[in-house]
Amino acid sequence: MIRSLCLAAAISFTATPALAESRAEQIGSCMIRHSTENDVDQMKQLMLLALQEKKNEATTVMASLMLKAGLSATGNCGVGYNEIGTPMFEYAVRMYGEHLGTVVMERSLEFMDLPMR
Repeated sequence: MIRSLCLAAAISFTATPALAESRAEQIGSCMIRHSTENDVDQMKQLMLLALQEKKNEATTVMASLMLKAGLSATGNCGVGYNEIGTPMFEYAVRMYGEHLGTVVMERSLEFMDLPMR
């Protein structure tokens, strides 16, 4: 009996990170599905300001983008307010940001008539 309890506890501890990662991926995917052209434009603006080393302006744009991401996650993706500061949510936001950055870069390459693959 004790052996079974220990085994169950061990399994639950090893499964928790996988569940959190899976939830983060679901939330990130949901945020991506609900992204808008305005989000892409803000990411483009953020990237340009960062490349121009305009830290204050870039920080302002990033804060706006992150606020919209949080509102999207809570409004569209079932994220509770208590989850906003968690590593799971940070992972989801990273996925979302990488997606937006990829969209900006792909559009830049298309504009330059450069092959993407």
